[in-house]
Amino acid sequence: MNDSKQFEKSIDEPLKIKRGNRQSLSGKQVHAIVARRLRRIDRLSFLESFAMFMGKAQLVELGLKNLLTSMYGYDEERIERWTLGRVVKELGERGLRQDFIQLMEELKERRNYIAHEMLANDALLRRLAGVGAHRLAWKSLRRGLYLVEEAIVVHDFLFGDE
Repeated sequence: MNDSKQFEKSIDEPLKIKRGNRQSLSGKQVHAIVARRLRRIDRLSFLESFAMFMGKAQLVELGLKNLLTSMYGYDEERIERWTLGRVVKELGERGLRQDFIQLMEELKERRNYIAHEMLANDALLRRLAGVGAHRLAWKSLRRGLYLVEEAIVVHDFLFGDE
């Protein structure tokens, strides 16, 4: 059975892709994995989803800091207080894959918006336009949740244990 048919058959089963069993991870595979992971979050409220996004973004940041310490020998104490942006910039300067750095940059921008502006903008819009404006914040948050899950899947594929 070829890989694509095997993947399609097992889409509802837990899927663990490791570098050892696959040479590549297609966009279709990433999307399927992310969509399945997001199903767990669908039943959460807006604020619970917000908290889930922020927690997962923090985990991505910790994973990236771990790359700096394990791959490039950085001292943990030195980088402990670095922001996500600083960590991503440093990894880019060290020559990490540019497609991965670009994904991390997009996540950083979305995280900064969600962390610093989204809730205030949502409150203002709901005051001006009513409860229906809340869907704009949901849209932004859902995009952020997708990005953070995508970042986790790609990170684990590229740098996870074999």
